[in-house]
Amino acid sequence: MAKAYASAVLDAPIETVWKMVRDFNGLPNWHPAIARSEIEDGLSGSDVGCIRSFYLTDGAHVREQLLSLSDSDHALTYSFVKPLSP
Repeated sequence: MAKAYASAVLDAPIETVWKMVRDFNGLPNWHPAIARSEIEDGLSGSDVGCIRSFYLTDGAHVREQLLSLSDSDHALTYSFVKPLSP
């Protein structure tokens, strides 16, 4: 199975960045290509196992599942349930 890893250096305090990134349903708040997002089945965006369903501004739909969330490591992992589709 293919794996992807993304990393970036931001000129901001980790607490500020983590507060935004930690919200698994918060993509529309900081990513300009995300039109809307919701967590399925009434779960919270911090519940490991939850699925976020979101739409890009071009109408494409994506579903991703939160696999892990660590506040102490400032890390999260997720997998695609449904990759980009029109």
